[in-house]
Amino acid sequence: MKLLLTSAGVSNASIREALLGLLGRPIAEATALCIPTGMYGHPWVKPSGAWEFIAGRSGQPMTELGWKSMGVLELSALPSIDRDRWMSWVEQADVLLVAGGDALYTAHWMRESGLAALLPSLSDKVWLSFSGGSMAMTPRIGDDFIGWRPPSGADEALGVVGFSIFPHVGHPDLSENTMAAAGRWAAALPNPAYAIDDDTAIRVVDGAVDVITEGHWKLFAPTVPAGGLPVLELAAPGPLRDSGVAAVLDGTKTAMTGLPALHDSLPAAGDRFCVVDSNGEPAAVIEMTRVVTEPFGSITDAYAHAEGRGYADTAAWRTAHEEFFRSDIVTGFLGHTPDLADDTPVLTQRFVLVGRA
Repeated sequence: MKLLLTSAGVSNASIREALLGLLGRPIAEATALCIPTGMYGHPWVKPSGAWEFIAGRSGQPMTELGWKSMGVLELSALPSIDRDRWMSWVEQADVLLVAGGDALYTAHWMRESGLAALLPSLSDKVWLSFSGGSMAMTPRIGDDFIGWRPPSGADEALGVVGFSIFPHVGHPDLSENTMAAAGRWAAALPNPAYAIDDDTAIRVVDGAVDVITEGHWKLFAPTVPAGGLPVLELAAPGPLRDSGVAAVLDGTKTAMTGLPALHDSLPAAGDRFCVVDSNGEPAAVIEMTRVVTEPFGSITDAYAHAEGRGYADTAAWRTAHEEFFRSDIVTGFLGHTPDLADDTPVLTQRFVLVGRA
């Protein structure tokens, strides 16, 4: 699935634009199913909360966005319904709108209903969620967020993504949801974790992770062993490498581009590397999620932004890469100055931060 994991729904223009990009069509032409299940499991939520979400009065804009059609998919009811019947509803929908509430309760009924097992086959669908509905897709929610306790007693959610989420940072009604509290929460987790406010969302497509924000967020990463991993050097030692390593560690850099001829063997999705700093010291461990050779002229603004270098658009990205690919370090390695045209193949690499080395 294509995921848009929010803290408070489609709360601003940037998140709405990201949603439209995932849908590939106007909202008025897309069909939706909303999933209120998590509301029933949260100890603070009353029955009116589920109604407000369904009716578009929850304050987390999702169901009220103007969909072509809207239905309700109650996960706890699915085991009593013919599987082929409810599967057809899911297959005909363009997007699943998933409420907040209790993340573990949502994850439990995702498994019990059989919908969790279907997720890998729903590659063309969009999962748009807020708060607990977003946390349900993570590997762990942390002890701080356990309300309803599953039969296992553990804080394990669905693990569709490799990071955890601390939502509603800085919310005026949740004084305990501070960035400092998020840091303490993340320190107890074995995986990376994002703390996000209500103007932030995390987009995940084909394993590639991007933060969409008009607010505040922070990525916390655990320390992981880097021994035995191949070394990855970002540019030449100095300011360019140092800023690139810093961008990897803070989560703003999730992509990089090279020339295929610079590699003895091309990396592949799933490969892990130790990113080193200007002193050659291990700094981060990353995992490739998507590696593709494509034309120089096909790069999008979204990809350019994911390189974490502050490129305003593709034009700025191209200027910087033409300069680098024609630099002494690259031409010296290749033995010639490469030709750079729209059809020149470049290696685009998307990755996620596994942890600090």
